[in-house]
Amino acid sequence: MAEIDRVAHEFADSLSTERIQAEIVRRLEQHCTTGADETGFEAVHVVDTTSGLPDQAEVQLAILHPRHLHDPADVHGSLADPVVTSAAAEQTLRLTSTRGAQPRRHRNAVIALAADAHHYPMLAAGVREFLAWSHVVTMAHALGLPDEAAHEALVWKDAAENDIGNLLPETYFWLLIPGQGSPDEPLALRVLTAEGASGTLAERAALTLRTEGELVTSRDDHAIRSDLDGPLTSRWRTGHVSVGELWELYTSLPYLPRLRDRSVLESGLVSAIADELDWQYQGFALADGYDQRKSSYLGLRLPGDDQPPEAMRETTLVVRPDRAVEQRHSDTARAALDRLRTIDHLDHEDPVPPLPRLAQGETLTPEALMAASRGLDDEGRPTGDRERSAG
Repeated sequence: MAEIDRVAHEFADSLSTERIQAEIVRRLEQHCTTGADETGFEAVHVVDTTSGLPDQAEVQLAILHPRHLHDPADVHGSLADPVVTSAAAEQTLRLTSTRGAQPRRHRNAVIALAADAHHYPMLAAGVREFLAWSHVVTMAHALGLPDEAAHEALVWKDAAENDIGNLLPETYFWLLIPGQGSPDEPLALRVLTAEGASGTLAERAALTLRTEGELVTSRDDHAIRSDLDGPLTSRWRTGHVSVGELWELYTSLPYLPRLRDRSVLESGLVSAIADELDWQYQGFALADGYDQRKSSYLGLRLPGDDQPPEAMRETTLVVRPDRAVEQRHSDTARAALDRLRTIDHLDHEDPVPPLPRLAQGETLTPEALMAASRGLDDEGRPTGDRERSAG
């Protein structure tokens, strides 16, 4: 026992900080996913530098490298307006603003998860112990250890493994959420703690974010209209905004709600067509496009219309109610005028010619009518001759 302890301790002491961090990163990567899943994130990445986080529109969770720890005591400024200045906070702000040497386009799609500076030493110690006992188990034969000693080393290794499984969520629980109160305010961070007794790091983070309204998985037409009337009012002043442009705004402006992905926006837009109640004040219309030459919307749909759009495209337009109602009234008046013109045209057409006159006593049949129209009687003689002979 003394021999394996000595070997384990000597190996543990030889491990560098970088080796410990590399093992933690390996374990963190087991919590990473790509593609939307039940966590609510399009992707989860372990991130050290800003270039390690893709610039994409859907919300991503950046699990920060162990180099970037968060200490809640690292705060500058006044009590009324504190500024978080931990290594994790500074890295999160860099991630939000840039990707490598380029400005980040989708600044409202980044959330970071960081390790607690006070819990991290315990995690690092647990990882160091695990690596030490893993070394002893691997080298048992070369070290000439008896089977009993090798088995004991394996037990210690498994115990260290179990400790790390508990320590990881107890250490990585700080959520750093970039945002702005208004367009004129600087980018700041809201700090939350990930809640939940079980699940992956991403699942615990998503649960907290949804509860706190920082990860929006459903947004109805009234809420979208509120955004259009509020922070986006200047973009809607022209009378409409395309779905592509609106989605770009949601993903790039940190003072807007953070929508999980584009389907959240599209579902809210489509729901407007079925919501007739007070829609001119709380909703909007949709259109397939806009004809600049005619100053007219194409495929205009108002709430209450039977057919919602078959699909939301980049060019689908979200139309201001006053513009939509104005065109609908114009279209209705134009259709009524076209009907009046049609009726007037029919009234001035040549009258229907009268039926041909038959001779007295002649039976009304299709053949008799056709013969009379040609001026012949049923024997093929001109009707004038027949009338003279009768006289």
